[in-house]
Amino acid sequence: MRIYMKIAQVVSTFPPYRGGMGNVAYYIAEELSFIGNDVTVFTPKYCFKDSDLQTVFKIYKLLPQFRFGNSAIVLQLAWHLVFKKFKVVHLHYPFMGASLSVILAKILRGKKMKLVVHYHMDLVGKGWRKVVYSIYNYLNLRWIVKLADVILVTSEDYLKNSYMYMYYSKYQAKFKILPNGVDVEKFKPQAKSFSLTNKYSLTGKKVILFVGALDSSHYFKGVNYLIKAAQMLKRDDFKLIIVGEGDLRPVYQDMVESFNLNDQVVFTGYIPDESLVKYYNLADIFVLPSVDQSEAFGMVLLEAMSCAKPVIASDLPGVRKVVNRGVNGSLFKPKQADQLAFRLNELLNNPEECKRYGLAGREKVEKDYSWVKIVKNLEEIYKSI
Repeated sequence: MRIYMKIAQVVSTFPPYRGGMGNVAYYIAEELSFIGNDVTVFTPKYCFKDSDLQTVFKIYKLLPQFRFGNSAIVLQLAWHLVFKKFKVVHLHYPFMGASLSVILAKILRGKKMKLVVHYHMDLVGKGWRKVVYSIYNYLNLRWIVKLADVILVTSEDYLKNSYMYMYYSKYQAKFKILPNGVDVEKFKPQAKSFSLTNKYSLTGKKVILFVGALDSSHYFKGVNYLIKAAQMLKRDDFKLIIVGEGDLRPVYQDMVESFNLNDQVVFTGYIPDESLVKYYNLADIFVLPSVDQSEAFGMVLLEAMSCAKPVIASDLPGVRKVVNRGVNGSLFKPKQADQLAFRLNELLNNPEECKRYGLAGREKVEKDYSWVKIVKNLEEIYKSI
């Protein structure tokens, strides 16, 4: 018999902000709603101009008591989780500022509220952030693990290399593998946009594409290494298109200027999701040059592969499970711009290999990473607890 559930998705960022964790929460909430569940997303209201999405699920914006980076203290969340009687609370971790409320709600409601912790990535950080994150992990993570009914990780590879692994032997039965997914009907191969080709003067050029947030919270995306690799290519038959917005964009633009790459690097700014597929289909090669374990999966890799594009990515835990070396793309050692430049040259010089990688990538996402299949598996996990 079909079981319908009242589900809360708790996440620190959410569209239209571009970030992997928020996009995962969005697609999960959407697909769970399509199959009949009552879903509410709880996320901070970062500004009074936050746009309202038209969705099949409910979105509740929580006014933060305090904000830091892409997280916020939202103590009122505990009240919502306790008194609105959600059957399942799905916490997208890390969400500094919400974990305390979730822990409190779980203690108060006990077995009546099932807690699913979706462990997206380690909190790594640099400088003072690294110190804060280390303290937070030490004080908070053990409680989250102890109280969780299920802990979701995107791959066994990432789990074994993450901070979470220290709890695995004691709580092994709680851990489940649930990869991220892609909307294979939305992100699919299509002809290059004539208007975008003209806009960015791409005629006769091969396109290298990056998609991601350019803010300080996403320092780990490694855009500086991608720009350095572009400079090392020493060829003029390509353009690097960087899709995204954030406070680090001026830093990257200054870097481009210092390398005399202004004619070969394009910063598009923010591109809405409905237009993003056109940019993926402009690409000849897609690159994810992330530098550390803050990158645990790489949803943009799936989106590019779904559009039948070859991919190049950093050889990082989790990320390397998405990219099959020599099948749908290439890997390079993180922070090694010379290796990235070498991989780019290989594919720029071999269009037939690009085509083969792209077709293999499309086949892989259709088989393993469709959101429809992944959320169906998630619902079964919910039911099992």
